[in-house]
Amino acid sequence: MLIVAFVIHEAGVEYPLIHLSVLARPNIAVAALLILIYPGFGTTGASFVLADYLTRVQGLRALQIGDALNWIALPQFVLVPFVALLLKRIDARLLLVFGATMLAIGSWIQTELTHDWASGDFVVSQLIEAVGLAFAITSVIAFAAANVTPARAAAIATTIQIARWLGNEIGGVVLETFVRVREQVYSNLIGLHVVTGLQATEQATAQLASPFDSRATGIGEPVAQSTAVLASLVRREAYVWAYIDAFWLIAWDFAARYSAGAAAPPTTAEPDNSIARSLMNLRLILALGRTYV
Repeated sequence: MLIVAFVIHEAGVEYPLIHLSVLARPNIAVAALLILIYPGFGTTGASFVLADYLTRVQGLRALQIGDALNWIALPQFVLVPFVALLLKRIDARLLLVFGATMLAIGSWIQTELTHDWASGDFVVSQLIEAVGLAFAITSVIAFAAANVTPARAAAIATTIQIARWLGNEIGGVVLETFVRVREQVYSNLIGLHVVTGLQATEQATAQLASPFDSRATGIGEPVAQSTAVLASLVRREAYVWAYIDAFWLIAWDFAARYSAGAAAPPTTAEPDNSIARSLMNLRLILALGRTYV
């Protein structure tokens, strides 16, 4: 509701913060929409879903998680200048489609996730997603900048920046809520097969209690401790399945962006050298920022 009220306010004031008229231009409107989507589900998918898995399931610390995310951030120092050079010769829409495809493939690889996966198991998918992010986001920004005029530069830059910020917020909220709800669903489904009195449950409880027989500590007798361990295993597997669903959601989203990128209207002008240089600097700064966040 706040966003709707803000749009209505901006449409009616004499000196708006955002000139909504720039969205009447197809290139800017499509670019703003794609920028809203790509950072939200691209960078958030890497920073939240993967980081949350490594924290909850593998028990890694923030510094260790940062080492895992380096595989998606550091390659962009090389990839972004390369994409900027390609944009001089290849239509930005083609590079955008390629980037969306690579992001979808990277997320699809991560749908094979199990509780045994550690940081090293994500290297291949992270490198593929690094390529996808460099191609997709750089192409989108170049796509938007192709028709920038001095009179509209500030309005277009503001619109793109707000779309990027809004995309990060929406993507984070959607994925966080999605993982939480799916974990509750899978906990319930798995719990239906872990019932007191069932032979399989009693066998699992007895097996888990054996290490505590000679050193009962913490919450009491070995049976109670084994029950707590069994509950933690159920919760762990529920989260693993929830993360798999989140990676599927991200993969299908980027598959849909493939069509959006292919259907985008062509640009009518190429960005000049100053824009290309600014673009490279901006993407390098963003890549460096994600490395340490």
